Amino acid sequence: MRQPAVFLKVARDVFWMQLSWAFGFLGIMLAINIFKIIRSIIQGSGVDNYYNAVFVAGNIFMFVLGILFMYFLPYYVENGVTRRDYFKGGLIASVGLSVIIPIIASGISAVEQFVITNVSNLTFNEPDINSVVLEIDSNIIGDIIQSAILTPYIDPASNWILAMAVFSINIFIYYLLGWFISASFYRFDTVTGLGFILIALITLMLQDTLLRISLGLPVLERFAVLESLPSGIIIPGMFLVILILIWVIRLLTKRIAIKM
Repeated sequence: MRQPAVFLKVARDVFWMQLSWAFGFLGIMLAINIFKIIRSIIQGSGVDNYYNAVFVAGNIFMFVLGILFMYFLPYYVENGVTRRDYFKGGLIASVGLSVIIPIIASGISAVEQFVITNVSNLTFNEPDINSVVLEIDSNIIGDIIQSAILTPYIDPASNWILAMAVFSINIFIYYLLGWFISASFYRFDTVTGLGFILIALITLMLQDTLLRISLGLPVLERFAVLESLPSGIIIPGMFLVILILIWVIRLLTKRIAIKM
């Protein structure tokens, strides 16, 4: 029987390992959400649903996973896995994780809302994540915070497929950025690594803006000039940013020295 390619083995191993971490993260978020629901029932106030909570926190979780994945490289190289197979396997695993987390979060949220609305009078808050962008002061710090925390959002109730796609793109970008920054520090000195953090922030804000424009969502005033771009290049430009980021990660990891 033909053995599966090495990079597929890497992808499988990394995916299941990181998915187990994701289950831990989702479980913690569910426990926090249940606590908030109980508190809201006692106080008679509304509460955010589980999906929205995971939508916000999932970015940071995936960013951390991207950072940590770089430190798997010595293990794989020591076991005869090439840097190419490590890269391809990690990329496939990150795509799979980015797809399945939104689906799981959406499913849990649907069950949660069904149960709660049938046993109590608790109301769930209407998501206003996109409108917050209009309330943030127009300065570079505010822009960074908005791009890092308040990513473009689509309500699953309005368009489930589009909501899942946007959620997946958001967390996939964060995974890549974590990997990108971690690889830069692994390969270069600290000062150079700090420069890569700046590049990552610029990439994040550009990607955030292009995605907002493609969805017809509010855009930060600083980047409003991009709204004049022809509609035919917005989505291709968004995916070009992702491809360039992937290409740079490949370059960073291609001949990187292994620290034993």
